[in-house]
Amino acid sequence: MIGLVLLAGGTSKRFIDSIINFLNEPRQKEIKSAEIEIIKNINSQIQEQMKINKVFLKIHKYMVWEYSVKIFSNFKDIISNVVFVLNPSTFENHKKIIEEKMEEYGFKNVEFVEGGSKRQDSVFNGIKILEDKYIDYIIIHDLARPYIKNNDVKVLLDSIEDYDGLTLYSVPNDSVAANYENKVTYIPREKIYLVKTPQIFKKKAIINSHEELRRENLDLEFTDDISLLDFYMFKIGFIKGNPLNIKITTIEDYIVLHKIIEKEKTE
Repeated sequence: MIGLVLLAGGTSKRFIDSIINFLNEPRQKEIKSAEIEIIKNINSQIQEQMKINKVFLKIHKYMVWEYSVKIFSNFKDIISNVVFVLNPSTFENHKKIIEEKMEEYGFKNVEFVEGGSKRQDSVFNGIKILEDKYIDYIIIHDLARPYIKNNDVKVLLDSIEDYDGLTLYSVPNDSVAANYENKVTYIPREKIYLVKTPQIFKKKAIINSHEELRRENLDLEFTDDISLLDFYMFKIGFIKGNPLNIKITTIEDYIVLHKIIEKEKTE
């Protein structure tokens, strides 16, 4: 059986800042009025609530977080436990919203925990709830990535047995260069992996990695969990996945996904 940790513990600060900057820039005159309406609608919610988490905004019919849960619900027969990691400042409000929806998606064992100051702290809080559950694997997913597909999940499930951790990735279409001490070096695109979630782990490997990081009290920050397993030399793997599995970080990302989902619904 599998445990599922869903991350929604961020503050969405970069997202909110991007909206404010977007609306204050002259270029807003150059974009379509429909896009301006999308932004203004979100901006009004921010002004009303003061604190907002982007995964609770709507894209068309559903909230952002629901798109991922809809996909995972296709695997609910093997997902025995679900943990939502939520921002402490909006915990109770968002917990209530999720509780009202999760039964509709067929999940019964749903638990909630507050996130930490760093992503790795939030993940640790989530996986610790699963430590004593009868599961073999743990999937970790950022709910700010709503455009996942069944095959994204299936390929991870089918391949994890030979690894301690597996992640999806895509490759860039642009040329890629790195600046090392003011010296720019071009890197072949095929050598660059854009790492995404969901990621899947053997339960013991992911819990041991996070516990070891805490025991050593290292001043290191990991932006995903595959990199943490790599740091502790566990066996990891990379599977090429859907390149449109975009993480909503800025309003531009939101608009792109809004258009992708809108086109999909009209086809």
